[in-house]
This record gives sequence, C-alpha cells and structure tokens, in this order.
Amino acid sequence: MKTKLLTCCALLLLVTGLSAQNARSILDKANDTYNKSGAITASFTLDAKDPKTKRTSSYDGTVFMKGNKFKIDIPDATTWFDGTTQWVYIKDTEEVNITNPTGQELQAISPSVLFGIYKKGFNLAYKGQNIVNGKNVSTVELTPQKKGGDFTKIIVDINQADNMFARISLTDKSGIQNILTIKSYKQQPTLNDSTFQFNKKEYPGAEVVDLR
Repeated sequence: MKTKLLTCCALLLLVTGLSAQNARSILDKANDTYNKSGAITASFTLDAKDPKTKRTSSYDGTVFMKGNKFKIDIPDATTWFDGTTQWVYIKDTEEVNITNPTGQELQAISPSVLFGIYKKGFNLAYKGQNIVNGKNVSTVELTPQKKGGDFTKIIVDINQADNMFARISLTDKSGIQNILTIKSYKQQPTLNDSTFQFNKKEYPGAEVVDLR
C-alpha cells in the first residue's frame, strides 16, 4: 500500500513538474517574440466581470508598445509611459496627472510588465489548448506563490502560430476578473519615442497636475 502511494505521489510530482516546465517554455517564447518585435500597435477589448454584482463592463482600446514604454488609448482616458514618467489624461475633465509609478503599480497597467510577470513569484501550469478569436492558443495559468497580492490568478493564452499574446485574464483579490483580448496587432519598428510622452501642445486646454 505504501509503495503504491509513493508511486502515485512520484507520478503526480512528475506531471506537475512537466506542466510547469512546458508552461514556462511557452511563456518564454512569447516574451522573447515580443522583445524582438521592436514596436507594436494593437487593438484590444477589455471586459471586467464582477461576480458579486454579476455586472460586466466592456470597452475597446488601442495600445502602442516599445520595450517598457507604452501608450494606451481608451474611451475615457489616454495613458503615456516613457519608462520613468506616466501621464494620464482624463478626457471628460481635461486633466492630466503626472506620476512616477512604482513597479507594483505598473503590474496593473503596463503590457510589457504583464508579459514578463511570470518570471518571478508565480507557480505555472499548462492548461492545454483553446481557441481565442478563431485562433489556436496554448493556455497557461499563473498563481501567486505568496498570498495577499493584487492578483489571485492570471490566465494567459498564447497564439500557437506566432507565439504572440492573444488574451490575458487577471482575477484580483476582490474577485473581479479583467479579460484583455488582443483583436489585432502590427509591428512598427519606426515608432518614435515621443509617442510615449504627453505633448502639451496637442492638449492646450488640459490642466496639468504634477503628483510626483
């Protein structure tokens, strides 16, 4: 009986180890593909689901990415980040807030940070193949090794054809699920660094609030 139990435990550990190894390999390829792509422009849909209220909100947006820099344009706001400074322009109030976000703060918004978040502090598990927007994807689940963080679970879908991120689902500690689905993307190697900085001349009526 003990021998059978030990055998079962050994097989379980082996399967778990292979799953984690496979998951890391998939994410490594996707992260490497992104890092070698230069700059990328992508359109996306973000769905936020609240299980308590059973409400779902959804909006479309566009993101420009180059290394750790990004610009995100959504219906009610535009965010720029040049690697150090972040500008958030609220369209209704025409107010711009300037901050120097911490690494933890960037986890919730930066595409490049999300793409590489798996490297530290998470257990990885390969969850098989699925279909996202008609494309075959490999699904990987990330669960934090320590409790008390901002996220309880992250699920990443990687396009099998080109190793690009197709969908990222983040479940926060309150149970709200944010699902970011990439609808289309294209590489733009010549994207200028000024794309990732707020230009006051383009928003002459904006009130600038420096919170640094």
